[in-house]
Amino acid sequence: MIQFQNESIIVELVNDSTAILLTWKGFIPSLKYREALDKSLEIAKKYKIKNWISDIRLMKVVGVKDQEWAGTIWASKAVSAGCYKKQAVIMPEDVFGKASANNMIATVQNQKIEIKNFTRLDEAKQWLAESEGVLA
Repeated sequence: MIQFQNESIIVELVNDSTAILLTWKGFIPSLKYREALDKSLEIAKKYKIKNWISDIRLMKVVGVKDQEWAGTIWASKAVSAGCYKKQAVIMPEDVFGKASANNMIATVQNQKIEIKNFTRLDEAKQWLAESEGVLA
């Protein structure tokens, strides 16, 4: 069920609304990136969601300042709100996208989030569903 979208992202609820899926597309300007994460956190709070899937296969490089912001300020807010426990990341094949993703993941892991990388959406959904006891 789609909750928010713009030209850079689609945010939807999956796994019987126990996870939030962010599907990123292309290059995301800084303001759009931050807006999308803040909007996603609002949705997670509303539905009491703590499991996240980031499908970044089509995402291009995220700026270093935005990576740092997401991994520290935003992630800290999400953790404090009880809305960020596990994250499945569907990794890009693009070498630059992978490097950007790995930098963000390293920063977020400082927040003690359980993160696992995948190559397929169905595997990511299954991993989170198993922890919640729901069908993907």
